[in-house]
Amino acid sequence: VMMLRVQLERHENGVFQTAGEYREQYGLTVERAASIADHAIIMHPAPINHDVEIDDVLVEHPKSRIFQQMQNGVAVRMAVIERALA
Repeated sequence: VMMLRVQLERHENGVFQTAGEYREQYGLTVERAASIADHAIIMHPAPINHDVEIDDVLVEHPKSRIFQQMQNGVAVRMAVIERALA
């Protein structure tokens, strides 16, 4: 499950009036996470709008790979840029 950071600052005149509305309609809540496949993992590139895109308790859930994704992000981007420029 790949979550993205909602850019709330871009929603001032948009569809959502509040972060709560976004969470209700699209956020990965504990209830929604309970229905994902056993082999599924949770990813999010960070920074996280806690309890908006994803419930706080899911950030460090056993299925979460958020911290590994953050840790590897810089190295992966550096490798892609190096290859593109080579």
